[in-house]
Amino acid sequence: MSVKAFIHRGPFGASGFVRGLGTVQGTAGKVGRLAGRMWGEVKGPLYRNALFLMLSSVIGAALGFFFLLVVTRVYADTDVGAALTLISTIGFLAAVATLGFGIGLIRFLPGTADRPALVNESLSIAGVLALVLALVFALGVNVWAPTLDFILETPIYVVLIAITAMGYAFAPILDTAAVAARRADLSTWRVTIFSVLKVPMPLLLVPFLSGRLGIYMAWSIALGISVLIAGFVFTPRAIAGYRPRPRFRGVEVRPIFAFSLGNWVASVIGVAATLLLPLLVTNTLGVAQAAYFWVAFSVASILFVIPGATTTSLLAEASQANARRRRDERRAILFSFALLVPGILGVEILAAPILSLFGPPEYVAAGVEPVRILALASIPIFLSGLLGTRIRIRKKVWPLIAAVVVETSVVLGLGYVLLENLEVGLPGLAWAFVLGSTAQVPILFAAARGPIEIEEIEPAPVPP
Repeated sequence: MSVKAFIHRGPFGASGFVRGLGTVQGTAGKVGRLAGRMWGEVKGPLYRNALFLMLSSVIGAALGFFFLLVVTRVYADTDVGAALTLISTIGFLAAVATLGFGIGLIRFLPGTADRPALVNESLSIAGVLALVLALVFALGVNVWAPTLDFILETPIYVVLIAITAMGYAFAPILDTAAVAARRADLSTWRVTIFSVLKVPMPLLLVPFLSGRLGIYMAWSIALGISVLIAGFVFTPRAIAGYRPRPRFRGVEVRPIFAFSLGNWVASVIGVAATLLLPLLVTNTLGVAQAAYFWVAFSVASILFVIPGATTTSLLAEASQANARRRRDERRAILFSFALLVPGILGVEILAAPILSLFGPPEYVAAGVEPVRILALASIPIFLSGLLGTRIRIRKKVWPLIAAVVVETSVVLGLGYVLLENLEVGLPGLAWAFVLGSTAQVPILFAAARGPIEIEEIEPAPVPP
């Protein structure tokens, strides 16, 4: 046998071996091409925005744990409960003050001619309204939240709360402006700055502001710094020509106000089902129980990050010209469930060890059952987010309002009954949250039926 033949055939018939090697190489090539295509999809704007939004929430939740670890170990549970109730209540008032501009920016900013003016008008209106609402709340705190009457100890406290409320309103508008500009990474940086700064802040403020207001101001100062950096550094990178300045003409926001207003009503009613829970617990079971519930809710809310980030990114992508909505929706579904299923199992198994990190055993005793129940809410939250995105794309508002009215009514109404009358405690409130999240799904499904591709992209209205 010649050397050439030996090389070709080999001692055991090498031609088959060469063909096998070619098959292996061909398979490897296909795998490589598939991996390349998958990596290309991940780098696309839908997945990129979704991943950054989820990263923002994961960073916020993870470092939020460290913040809670600090305050639960340094401060009394009554101080923690009162401060977290105040933070969530001011957050709710800030959500009211935004007038739904966040969703409006995501839907219309890509097609708006004067983007800087639209962002500045949204910020200006929301900031002033947040200031007014915070003042009204602080001055009337004895009526709607008597356990928070410490804010009336000095007028300085009232002023601080009113000013910080503006930052609470600015943050989501700046974040959604970045998402609308396909720069969700900038929102991630803002959240990272806020999350990192708030961890040591309670310890730094102890010599100046201890107790309940110290915890609140630690959170609020860190948020304010991140908002300033976002406004003066990050947003100009996402929106050409942007400079933060007051603007109250209303010319830019007026054409989209009808769209934003309906979404605002839906959003405000919806966030009430979350942000008013600590206040509900405080007014029924006391501030200590509010602390235990909020820690448990914070653990479970890690799962809520997944549908929130994915559907927000889907809305941003579906609002672009030439959007492939059906494809993007299918990918959003697969992406979310691939993360949700193992996430739910992880929370169910590790609930007690995670809660034990917060120090006092009361956080485990009171929170382990609620956190396991709350984890189940991530599935209906995902379904409602997906269906709600379809409805927003079609510019239908009333189904969103009807859905969140049902959700919030069940959560707060049933939650109050279970807390006040049946004495089932925090697990009852957790079940009310799950049932409320589920109750809205049929309403949204009825309004969202039909192929998603049939809706045409419309340009943003031109200001008069």
